[in-house]
Amino acid sequence: MILGEVVAKVWPDKILPSLQGRRLVLVRPRAEGPDLVAIDPLNVGVGTVVLIATDEAAAAATGEPTADAAVVALVADSTSER
Repeated sequence: MILGEVVAKVWPDKILPSLQGRRLVLVRPRAEGPDLVAIDPLNVGVGTVVLIATDEAAAAATGEPTADAAVVALVADSTSER
């Protein structure tokens, strides 16, 4: 799982038929690593902190075997300690 911030919506010119109608977002991880394009079943907004599932967990969360990143949770406040 990756904690990151949504930095933009992604509008593909062409997409696999199985991903047609799926919303995509660009997520910048809080830790080191490249930005990710993730399927967004939660309809999050730009600036939202999210939890991203990757690989098989992303495929399971979306029901799409070709998915390798998916938004699975909104994070209300990732800086405060409990």
